[in-house]
Amino acid sequence: MKQLFALAIGLLFATCFSVEAAEYYVSPAGTAAAAGTANDPFGSLEPARDAIRLARSAGTLQPDEAVTVHVAPGDYFFTQGFELRKEDSGTKDAPVIYRSEKPFEAKLIGGVTLPASVWKRVEAPAIFGRLDHSVRRQIRVADLNELDIPAMKEWGDQFRGRPDAPPELIFNEQPMTVARYPNEGWLEFKTALDSGNPHDEQAEERTQTIAQQAGVTFIHPDVDTTKKHGGAFLYDEEGLSTRTAERFDRWNVADGVWLFGYWTHDWAEQVLKVAHIDTQQKILLLQGIHHYEIGGTSWSDFKERRYFVMNVLEELDAPGEWYLDRQANRLYFYPPSRIENATVVLSILEQPLITLRDAENIQLQGFSLGPTFGQGVAIQDGTNNVILGCRIKNTGQGGVSLHGGTVNRVQSCDLENIGSTGIVISGGDRRTLTPAGNMAVNNHVKNFGRWARTYNGAISVHGVGNIVRNNKMHEGPHLAVAYGGNENRIERNEIFNVLSETSDAGALYTGRDWTTQGNIIAENFIHNIGVADVNHTMGVYIDDCDSGDTIERNIFYRAKRAVFIGGGRDNIARSNLFIECYQGIHLDSRGMTWRQWNTPGDGWNLEEKAEALDYKNPPWSTRYPKLATIMSNMPQAPLGNIFANNVMIDCTMWLHLDGNVLGLLERDDIEDNIIIRENLIIENAVKSADAKLPPNKQGLQRFLQNVEPEFRNPRKMDFRFTEGSPLSEALPEGFDIPYENIGIYIDEYRTSVR
Repeated sequence: MKQLFALAIGLLFATCFSVEAAEYYVSPAGTAAAAGTANDPFGSLEPARDAIRLARSAGTLQPDEAVTVHVAPGDYFFTQGFELRKEDSGTKDAPVIYRSEKPFEAKLIGGVTLPASVWKRVEAPAIFGRLDHSVRRQIRVADLNELDIPAMKEWGDQFRGRPDAPPELIFNEQPMTVARYPNEGWLEFKTALDSGNPHDEQAEERTQTIAQQAGVTFIHPDVDTTKKHGGAFLYDEEGLSTRTAERFDRWNVADGVWLFGYWTHDWAEQVLKVAHIDTQQKILLLQGIHHYEIGGTSWSDFKERRYFVMNVLEELDAPGEWYLDRQANRLYFYPPSRIENATVVLSILEQPLITLRDAENIQLQGFSLGPTFGQGVAIQDGTNNVILGCRIKNTGQGGVSLHGGTVNRVQSCDLENIGSTGIVISGGDRRTLTPAGNMAVNNHVKNFGRWARTYNGAISVHGVGNIVRNNKMHEGPHLAVAYGGNENRIERNEIFNVLSETSDAGALYTGRDWTTQGNIIAENFIHNIGVADVNHTMGVYIDDCDSGDTIERNIFYRAKRAVFIGGGRDNIARSNLFIECYQGIHLDSRGMTWRQWNTPGDGWNLEEKAEALDYKNPPWSTRYPKLATIMSNMPQAPLGNIFANNVMIDCTMWLHLDGNVLGLLERDDIEDNIIIRENLIIENAVKSADAKLPPNKQGLQRFLQNVEPEFRNPRKMDFRFTEGSPLSEALPEGFDIPYENIGIYIDEYRTSVR
């Protein structure tokens, strides 16, 4: 009897202990040596994680017991990233949850706060005299040595994206600007004296010829011009919008001067260090080496090459600008408002704030992550890990990355002021075409690509069988969604105000791969993209012979070249609504005319990429039978594309084809499209306005010149057709866009759709 009683007491004690042990508490007021209870919380996440590990090791916490770590409101400063591994996993029915007790009020910060007391007026004559006289009294300086912040290394000669050394300055939750010139907009140049990328043995002779034509005597000092090197250009020429060139005389190149620019292509930016400025001949010599070359020609709507100058003390002349003297470890700042009432953070941490590696069934709920110089959350492999209702803001690199694993998810998060890509999703096995099921759902991503400005959008999705659904994406210099791989779904998203400073680019982009088949772009609202006077921007850009995607039931409004297929095949665009676009659909034959289309190891190497995936054998040959036989069926030609059941309203050109495509239209399907009030039916590559579809294709389309669309509320971009209107009665079969289901929505973790 006593043994039974003792056993019962022991079971009761174990049960009570395990229930209590499954709840841990963290607070800024806690300590590492605390018990982790509500009354005696830990001071950070690490001891909570370690306590869970210890309890499981001791057997007081079973692997199938749910665990919640409650994190109280407050600031948590990270000097290194927080990592969870396989041993920190939960189970599907009993996850391990790290939860902010109040949404967004537990703030994980990868930096240090600079208190108001550290900011002083500038008194040193050597610095005072270098500042513009109109702002000298507004500039403040913080001696970082007083805060035991170690000196940081100088930026490298060249980099792309976030600077290769911290910090970044955040003022009242907004990133400030490294001192630059001009404060807004661009400088331009048109004459490159030296491209920096020699193409032949006469590179030096060619450089001198250009210099003579420009009326300058240019000799590249201490550089072997037969190798890749920093280029040089004239920074003040007649006919350019260059600002006051005399400003260049003021800069101290020895302290370091860097230029951010689109040096050749309007989809490839880079930061390059200056080696020398010849203020007599107006020549700027670069120390940084560009990936392509300086001043090369590029098909573009921008006529000249663009750049701005950055990290120059003398240009610290506008509210919000800052400059770090890395030798003296002093930070100079022009605060945009009273610094005494502000929160100022120096973001320093280069690691992700949180990393999940091979973990399973872990949830992060309601946190505010950032500022940080690195990334917000990185999930590497693992299963069923979920980021729920978090706010990720002011990162130097990306927001969240899901690399590998299965059914991991980012849901109902707000991401803002992201240095590169907001959310990166990959996963799945392309060789076996096994899907991963990783997801980005109901997220609001804005102001992304702050540092890495091209090919770093709101969301990137690659791999097999991943989902991007019901997200809102806007305010970006280049694309919104980069995608590739197989059978990924991009659906019910709203995308706008992207491609704000680039050209030859798409809001959604994929390219240069036959094997990225089966991707679905459906039921999205893509509107108001690109720069007003730049037409070479696209809604969906399927570039350089990429093939096998379906674009259906989307709304394109003022989306420039809405669907642009660059030589690809077996792509489908059907049941889409195009309104006020420059072009509705474009198809060209670049695979037939561009020499590099299939050069092994170089150029696009399309066949080589396919062979690496064994595309002629199952599962590829059974899933994509047309791809399996492509080499015996005019592989360069854009065959098998389908453009059907679309509605085009007030587009300049509803369809744009080049001459080769016109000769191959028997191998493509173009039918049952409705065109209302087009300005030009079709235009070919040589701008011949009288080029028409063949009669057998032309007769399949319906041109309704006197029909009004009758939208419900076009001023508010509600483009649902009024029920019973002539157009609604004439819509093609299958034309059914679920307008009301597009974009973000209210759920348990999102309280606002604004």
